[in-house]
Amino acid sequence: MKLLKSKLLFCLASELDFFRITEGFEYKPYEYLYFRLSEFEAGSVRDAATRLVKAGALDKITRANRALFRLTGTGREQLLKQLQVNRGRKRVWDRIWRVVILTNVGDESRQLKRRLNLLGYKRVSRGVYVTPFNTSEATKSLFLEPEWQNKAQVIESRRIIVGDNLKLARTLWQLDEQVEKQAEFVRVSERLLKLARHNIVLLRQSKNGFKGVFDRYYRLIISDPGLPKKLLPSDWQAEQAKEWFLRLVELTKTAKI
Repeated sequence: MKLLKSKLLFCLASELDFFRITEGFEYKPYEYLYFRLSEFEAGSVRDAATRLVKAGALDKITRANRALFRLTGTGREQLLKQLQVNRGRKRVWDRIWRVVILTNVGDESRQLKRRLNLLGYKRVSRGVYVTPFNTSEATKSLFLEPEWQNKAQVIESRRIIVGDNLKLARTLWQLDEQVEKQAEFVRVSERLLKLARHNIVLLRQSKNGFKGVFDRYYRLIISDPGLPKKLLPSDWQAEQAKEWFLRLVELTKTAKI
């Protein structure tokens, strides 16, 4: 259900550049949701939509006996919180690495790993985590909690004695793999756009049509680590991927799918 809710929010946000645009999302019927979420049962989609309406993430109206749903500001914020891509590019990187060193690797519980992951930390080795995100206060608050108090040393550093920032980021966050996914997405999207302009019916294909591109783009932004721009490789194509996706979205409006 968690995945379905997340993807449903993305579904209703995806016709606009929701990273920058805060309003103007359109009402959509169940048929719109069913096509983009076809891997889920229709009943599950309806149940997820109902729950999101109750949570204030979606707005629902009824016209001509048809239920229509629109993303709310709350829903947009909820979606953005689930995407790491939105985390590190809002401001200029302060060039500081935050390093958490557990005083006893036995304290490295699943719960603590999850908490550190939510703050943007990446595990370097047993008991050692790093992040370039400005999470100093949040990290301090974490290790002041009774359960985790006196169980870690937290260091801030501007220097890497061996290696460099870009290589560290590339290795820890497996950026080469993400670059390959971006490049493949751009190739697939460009090809579909060219073909669909001559035969718009191709957008309706379940595997090689818009549904396939929709799924690829969702996976792409979910897996984006959201690192500061200064830590990204020169062949990073996140913006190009977004542009191609939005071009295809515009074509789906013509095809009414």
